[in-house]
Order: sequence, then C-alpha cells, then structure tokens
Amino acid sequence: MGKFYLDRRYYAGKETKWVSFESTPTLEETKRDIYGKCVPCITNLYEQLREGKKLVNLGPAYRCWKVVAVMATEAECLQLLAEFEKRFLGEQHVKGRFGSGDESKSTKVIVFSVADEAEREILKEQVRICAEAVNREAQVCSHRGCAELYHELFGDPARWEEIESIKKPEAVPAILARIRQMLYWEKEG
Repeated sequence: MGKFYLDRRYYAGKETKWVSFESTPTLEETKRDIYGKCVPCITNLYEQLREGKKLVNLGPAYRCWKVVAVMATEAECLQLLAEFEKRFLGEQHVKGRFGSGDESKSTKVIVFSVADEAEREILKEQVRICAEAVNREAQVCSHRGCAELYHELFGDPARWEEIESIKKPEAVPAILARIRQMLYWEKEG
C-alpha cells in the first residue's frame, strides 16, 4: 500500500496557501516539475501577454491536465488523501497540491496533476469516489493548465486550441501582476 507525503512546510506553522503532496517521500517529481515545467510554462504565458499578443501559444498548458475536487475544508482535503491511500494508491505515482489561491473563499481544493488524458479519466473516477466518501457535496472536475492564470483569459479549457485567443483582454494586467507575484518578481503590497 502506498502513502502520501506532504511538503514539510505544512508542519512549520506558517500560513500556507498551497501544500504539495506526492507518493514519494522526497517530493522529487513535484520539485522537478516546478522548475522544469511550471515556471517555464508560466514564463511563456507572461512573455506573450507582455508582448501584447492576442493569439497565445498555450504550449505546455495545453497538455497539462488536473483533476480537482472542491472540498469544504483543508481537513477534508487531508481526509480525501487518506481515503485515496486506503483505496487506490498501490504502485501508481500520484502528486498534486491542496489549499486555495483565494483567501476569500471558504472552500479548499485538492488538485491532482495528471500525465495524460487516459490517466485523467481513471484518476477523476478514483478522486470522485474518495471525495464523495468524505463529503457527498464535493464537486470533482478536470481541466487544463493553471486555473488561476489561464481560465480567466481563455475561457472553458474543454474548448481550447493549442493557439488560443484571449477571451477577456481586460484581465491581462491583473494576470501579469499575478504572475510577477507568483514568481516573486514583485513583492505583494
């Protein structure tokens, strides 16, 4: 039976918006993805928006899938992980994060990173079973890319093309600012 490991910062008593988890103790793949996939992907979006492009090459975001469960609390996210460990976490490698990027929301989400569309469908069903065991009101869905950056600009991820037009140009300045903060290029405040 497998086990999930949480980013040690979870235990540091600091206010954390997102907590990473992975089925390996060192969170090796998560760390590799942050700098090898996520930062380059976000930087790609930033550069195209800063250049004023109206058609954006989504690049890695187009092939990046997530399975998401909306839970009532952080405790429910941890319960979902425990349920997943018990039911499904054999030899498969699973990783993701939980928390919220929006402190004004009372709910928390748990986001599972997925390698491809076939894995997405299997994982979505497994997460649905576990989420409903914890909270019958939980909602489970899947989407592409980082929702907090891409969805406001490009709309419904199910309709995206690899080169996509910006649907909400008035959101570009806020997304640029959000990226600068995410990548620590600019301090909040």
